[in-house]
Amino acid sequence: MTFYEFINSFRKSNSSPHPEITSKTTIEALKKLKEMKDEIGEEIFNASDDLTINNIFVKGEALFLRYFYNPHVSVYKGSALPGRERGVSGTIVIPNNFAIHKYIEENKKFAAIEFMKYISLKETQKEYIIKNYMFSGIMDLYNDEEVCNMIECDIIKDAYPFSFMSNDINLFGDDNYHIKYRTLLTEYLYKNRPLIEVLKKIEDITKIYTFTFKTDYTNSGLVILIILLTLSTIIILSLIFIFIKKLENRFKFLSKDLWVLTILGFLIVMSSIITLYGDVTNVNCHLKISLISMGFILSISPSLLKLITNFPEKNKISLWFEKNKYIFILTIMLFTLSLNGIFATSSYTIQGLTTSDEKNYKKCVMNSTFGNIIYYLIHVYHIIIILIVLFFIFIEWSLTETSLDVNFLATALFMDILSIILLIIIDKITFKNFIIYNILMSIDILIFSGSNYLFIYFIRILPMFEYVKNVSSKQFLKEVLNTELNDSKELSNLSSFFHNALNNYSTGYSTTGRSSSTSNSKLTEVTKKIMNYHNQKIIINPSNPSNTSQN
Repeated sequence: MTFYEFINSFRKSNSSPHPEITSKTTIEALKKLKEMKDEIGEEIFNASDDLTINNIFVKGEALFLRYFYNPHVSVYKGSALPGRERGVSGTIVIPNNFAIHKYIEENKKFAAIEFMKYISLKETQKEYIIKNYMFSGIMDLYNDEEVCNMIECDIIKDAYPFSFMSNDINLFGDDNYHIKYRTLLTEYLYKNRPLIEVLKKIEDITKIYTFTFKTDYTNSGLVILIILLTLSTIIILSLIFIFIKKLENRFKFLSKDLWVLTILGFLIVMSSIITLYGDVTNVNCHLKISLISMGFILSISPSLLKLITNFPEKNKISLWFEKNKYIFILTIMLFTLSLNGIFATSSYTIQGLTTSDEKNYKKCVMNSTFGNIIYYLIHVYHIIIILIVLFFIFIEWSLTETSLDVNFLATALFMDILSIILLIIIDKITFKNFIIYNILMSIDILIFSGSNYLFIYFIRILPMFEYVKNVSSKQFLKEVLNTELNDSKELSNLSSFFHNALNNYSTGYSTTGRSSSTSNSKLTEVTKKIMNYHNQKIIINPSNPSNTSQN
């Protein structure tokens, strides 16, 4: 309490808050305290309570004494503790409290209320509180002459007392926290431990660390945020490819509106990373799961719809789904929303965790049995949807028209299963370092959303970059280096080059021509399949025209 009071006395005014532990004010206060200790002498400066009470306080042998306000001999004059600035005091108040136990019987509650009314009266406070050398919270009493004859009213008028215990008792524990606080500061005061080092350690044991884009103690939050924004921008901009007419064959697996819903699902899953930033709250805990769940189902339901309608044998069910695609997607999304709504009725416990390196943080913990059942039920629901999609993929595996579509979709779904399992593990494990927890969770979500985007959507436009890279990189550089900006003919030739490249990419490689032969010899067999899977055409090996293979 001496440390608290002395630091508080260095404020600029009585309306200023208690200084932050690493602030300039705190540093100046503690340096002054150590200077006083060195000048006064450690024996007197750090006198024990027994010595103070029995020898100095009772006998009136002290010139100056910092102590609790108690009945004292007339030789002493009580006053508020002085501050660095005139009129500023650092005095601490330790209150006595009355409370009513909430589990008592109803008839006793009324009796307790009557007692609280009685003990709060001015007359009662004057008779039983002030008379026993305790201060009352009723400030009007300190203008009463009779009261001021019993205690020194100027103390309470000049003190501007404050409560020194402002940190979370549930997280730090009163005794545990103050033992660490006192030990660290006495190491500075008596053992010459560096002050900045001491204050940083104290800050660590009192501060709740959160994942943030600020770089005060880690760059990971900012890096992940940059990655998130970059990937989100790429995903949004890549939507333009479904509206390019020459690329229609590449995206004929789904209609344009269903592709937009699929991309939106990827973005919703990725956006759940934002819930990891800032204060850990019950809302953020639920929102993270809901965004992942809603985004995943929205991203996969268009593909499920396509597989149902593409069933090898046409039937009434597949025809109904084909005609009512929005009703299907709306129904499955409403069910997902309802499941997450039920989960939201169970509140998370925001548990404070004290780690070995004193980087305290808070984590979402579901202690409710019902809440845990719904939590796992949501993930089981995700797995069931994946298994249903895999079932249809198995049924339609041999369909020529969508053979590579289902291959890539199956790869994405296996990645989803892995991501869901990792999500549960990371969510349930208690990590000693909050940065590791948030990094792992962010990476898992990025893999979850990113793998779906890669194998369901981006793989369709990837061969275009491969085509430009392998077919015409030299030609491209030559055209660019030899083109004047004011030469309309050259610009027209360059434009024609890109037009032809795009046209070749969208319709498959030509089976004749030098450029086509050269490029085909460079491309891998996997890339050939990607380039031609929508057309399902016969690819002629340019080195051996008689050797053909059906893709």
